[in-house]
Amino acid sequence: MNDRHQSQFTFSVYLTPQAHQLASKFCEQYIDLEIAERIYFNTLAIYAVNHYLRCLDFETEWQASDNYNLIIKNFLDTADLVVKNYGKLECRYILPHADFVYIPRETWISRIGYVVVQFDELLQTATLIGFTKSVTTEELPLSKLTTLLEFPQYLQQCNPVIDLNQWLEGFLQAGWQTLDSLLNDELAENLNLSFKDAVPAQQQETIKAVKQIMFDRESVILLMILLPELNRQLNIRVRVYPDSKQSCLPKNLKLAILNDAGETLRVVTSRSIDNFIQLPRFECNPQDSFVLQVCLDDISCTERFYFSSADWTNGVNRELS
Repeated sequence: MNDRHQSQFTFSVYLTPQAHQLASKFCEQYIDLEIAERIYFNTLAIYAVNHYLRCLDFETEWQASDNYNLIIKNFLDTADLVVKNYGKLECRYILPHADFVYIPRETWISRIGYVVVQFDELLQTATLIGFTKSVTTEELPLSKLTTLLEFPQYLQQCNPVIDLNQWLEGFLQAGWQTLDSLLNDELAENLNLSFKDAVPAQQQETIKAVKQIMFDRESVILLMILLPELNRQLNIRVRVYPDSKQSCLPKNLKLAILNDAGETLRVVTSRSIDNFIQLPRFECNPQDSFVLQVCLDDISCTERFYFSSADWTNGVNRELS
């Protein structure tokens, strides 16, 4: 390990014969040596991060990661590990004497963070040397990594990335519920009539999910309506309603959509007479990602989304209309 990392907190994992057997099993079917080596190293990196997270009492779901998907492994350099109730971590390996870690562009979405694992020359030990929350370049200098000491707290406070494909499969993450379940809830009588009456009727296959957002003295309901289209796109509508008997939203409530770089693509602001606000309808392609933000005064709530698919499409083609 490089001298500049010796003063930082690290975590070393012994790469057991079983770990190497698992890595060999994943790559033995590939004739292409470059692909086989990549899968071998990625598997060892995931093994090390998985062991580390288990030691911290985080639940992981390795079989839910892209590394188990043979189709994706052929085309994408991914080394992700699903942390239950949080999202996907990317496990990036480096060899001895490296100055930077390579983080391919296809992993820039749908990840809650990136953990860097350094192998020794004999592949006997994998050392977690640090992490980064997000990336904007494929070559990240190791000097830019955050110390591993901060990682457990970061993960506990991390706002997970929501895979909209899971919504299409009938699974909603914690904090979200279907619109029907909300309207049938005992608390539905506290919903304002404008919310009940203004929710648009859609086809049966439309997904309608809601989440309550709390501010100091106010609370609102974020509504997302997903309509799958034949071309594998999602047609998405986003609205915010009051969730009490108040007929209008608080003034100057902001609803915004942002890209992964934090750039605002569109924002709408409530007036004192608005009983809901909405973003223009937009399309989401497979592998697209976006961020929704609801703000009131100095308090903001951020929700990150992506639409997973085995097919990779270059770039983001999101149209606001």
